[in-house]
Amino acid sequence: MTQPIDAFKTALQFTLKWEGGYSPNDVGGAVNRGITQATYDTYRQNKSLPLQTVSKITKAEVEEAYLELYWKACKADLMCLPLAIVHFDTAVNFGVTGSTEFLQEALGGVSVDGDFGPKTMAALQQANNLETAKRYCQCRLDYRQQRVKSTPSHKIFLEGWLNRDKDLLRLISQLNNATSAGGDVAVAQANNPTAKQTNPQPNLPALEEQGSKEESVSPQLSLNSEKKDKIVEKLAQVINLLEEVVVTLKQSQ
Repeated sequence: MTQPIDAFKTALQFTLKWEGGYSPNDVGGAVNRGITQATYDTYRQNKSLPLQTVSKITKAEVEEAYLELYWKACKADLMCLPLAIVHFDTAVNFGVTGSTEFLQEALGGVSVDGDFGPKTMAALQQANNLETAKRYCQCRLDYRQQRVKSTPSHKIFLEGWLNRDKDLLRLISQLNNATSAGGDVAVAQANNPTAKQTNPQPNLPALEEQGSKEESVSPQLSLNSEKKDKIVEKLAQVINLLEEVVVTLKQSQ
């Protein structure tokens, strides 16, 4: 008998694929596996543990921090598998409030205010499905284009941003095909191994085998591409910071 897909770990596997290792000089300070020093401090404080450098964060801590501070905080555990993966990755990229705004835009019919209230919950219950997840991905793609349009200097980073979003869209489509025999999978059920499984889920295909054969590349080329995309995202953050400094200097004159 196959085991149900672990929704959180599936989502985390995708996100960590696009997050780098330890960097002491990131725009937002030291960061490791996508966890900033500030986030790690919050995690350690919540556990009544002494603070320490994020360079020492363990694999178990990375998983638990993402689970508590992102997965549960953004309410991804209330969503079907494809939508949960998209929403979680967006929370990591844009913050929990930002992910709620993207979700509200994808759902439609609710105010895009970043507040996950009763109206947003009601809209989610009516459209907790793959189609919403696909619209969500398109919202991210549209945002990238709008950002470059408003700030042309960011065009050099567009390819890396789009690669991540398209990879995400490809993954949720692949997962939907893998689980179609059992129908839509509620994340709450997938994360509860003691619940009665009327439709056991098939094993999740390896994430490294995403895409068609025509899209396949050598492991080395794939690795170089991922590194390039991560560098592009970091440079975009630096440019944003420099632009804010310039604006501040002009206002002070």
